Amino acid sequence: MRRLYNFLSNYERRKIRNRKKLNGNFRISLFKSNRHFYAQLIDDTKSITLTSASTLDPKIRDACKSKVNANSVRQVASLMAERLSGVKLDQQIIFDCGAYKYTGVISQFAEVLRNAGLRF
Repeated sequence: MRRLYNFLSNYERRKIRNRKKLNGNFRISLFKSNRHFYAQLIDDTKSITLTSASTLDPKIRDACKSKVNANSVRQVASLMAERLSGVKLDQQIIFDCGAYKYTGVISQFAEVLRNAGLRF
């Protein structure tokens, strides 16, 4: 199997390795860098972003000036939960953390969303 991927770059191999089968219509996709944290709700059937939140958002930008930490991620999650309350979601949401492990700030983000009433 390893020989099949010799012609691919490392980036393309990682994309194949981290690809998930998504059966639902909605998913929460996460991205984090050293300084910022981004989350967006995506409708996979229409391929559009319904809502998003990040540490760059004007509401929480002043409180999240340093690196990504638990406090800034909790603020992004509460902002995302506030925005999701206005979106009608009739199906279960898929939590897509991509290549990130479900530990640390990723699990804290999910915990705040679950406490807000979302299920995924």
